[in-house]
Amino acid sequence: MQTTDITEDMIFECFAAACQHSDSDRTAESFVDVEEYENQIMYPEFARWAEKAGHHDLATLFRRVAGEEKLHAVWLRKLYADMGVPSRGEDTQRAIDALKTIQANCDALIGLNPDGVVEKALSVAVRVEEREALSIYPKFRDQALAEGNHAAAEVYQKVVDSEAMHAEWFKAALASFQRNSQAAAPA
Repeated sequence: MQTTDITEDMIFECFAAACQHSDSDRTAESFVDVEEYENQIMYPEFARWAEKAGHHDLATLFRRVAGEEKLHAVWLRKLYADMGVPSRGEDTQRAIDALKTIQANCDALIGLNPDGVVEKALSVAVRVEEREALSIYPKFRDQALAEGNHAAAEVYQKVVDSEAMHAEWFKAALASFQRNSQAAAPA
């Protein structure tokens, strides 16, 4: 089987961004769709890569963040009890398809360069969490505030804080991973 070099940008393409709509109900549906995708698909796949590469501590971190992403969806669903199952967003479906496309090559590359794949997954996790904390979810919070939906704004702020914390966890894990990789490299 021929493998293709998996780049950080290829892995980042497996990230689905929640979309803001003029209707806050649709914004909430997009948010839940993406948070559940991160919980069920993206971070569990990153955890599988880390586990396969022998980095059990990083696999645990990816799983921990996946669990917290699920909590984000639960928090918002309490405010939108009639939401049901949100429709699959185009961006989420694109991310699922992208992940399936690179999955087999990632498995092969883990055999050749396990640390390279895991480092790229960590770098992507930092980018994902920073984008959500600094760009995407503050807009959702502001939209809820503008509409006078203070309960939703509080949830979005709680998520912004959580995503910022996830970004810090992943930054620290990436820095430690890189230090350990450099220390283990032959001189």
